[in-house]
Amino acid sequence: MAALTENQIINNAYYLTEKASELWPIDSDEYLTARGLANIAINRWEMYDSTKWKELFSTLTAASDGTKTITAGTYTYLCPTNFRYPSSYVRIVDSGGNSSFWQVISPAMISYYANSSQRVVWFTGNVKAGFTLNINSYNITLTTGHTINYEYYRQATLFAAITNTTEMADPYFISYYIAAHMAEEGVDPDLNTMAEARLEAMRTQNMSQLFGVSDDIPNSLENIPGFGL
Repeated sequence: MAALTENQIINNAYYLTEKASELWPIDSDEYLTARGLANIAINRWEMYDSTKWKELFSTLTAASDGTKTITAGTYTYLCPTNFRYPSSYVRIVDSGGNSSFWQVISPAMISYYANSSQRVVWFTGNVKAGFTLNINSYNITLTTGHTINYEYYRQATLFAAITNTTEMADPYFISYYIAAHMAEEGVDPDLNTMAEARLEAMRTQNMSQLFGVSDDIPNSLENIPGFGL
């Protein structure tokens, strides 16, 4: 399914609600209300049943912000603004392309590594203030110009302009959600049922694996030759 813009999604909601072809003007109260409902729908999808949506996993390299380069003597680095939590080891890549792997620990465990030179990192912060990557500094020297990378789970993108798109696999869920909640007699049960069915279908699809590819992980990083270079 092709990505739909905010405008297309809200226009589809209009067709479901009004059953007419005269669309809501983008500066009308109806359109702005629909945008607000669209963002509520995105939040419902993002938080639905504690699902880890495949569409929301990303990398620091792909992020539009967040510090990606090491500076000698600096052991704290800003995370992308859409960061929620890490999903893998942090890697520091040297000028030759060799990666060192750094284990992510909970901030509650920092005291256990106070006098340790083990390669550990931890993330601090929150959605309001932003997140920071902290690198253990005890007897560890960092080199300017080396790069940082890690996978992370990010926040879903909300709508703020008519050309915005969503990561959601089925954006028609948003259209049905808007239409259901803009019904004249309160929430339309039929449209709401259709919206919820699409949401659950996305969750089911999210749990599926690639054909012929096992989802087992037979080896940990520690067992891979070259780990910890």
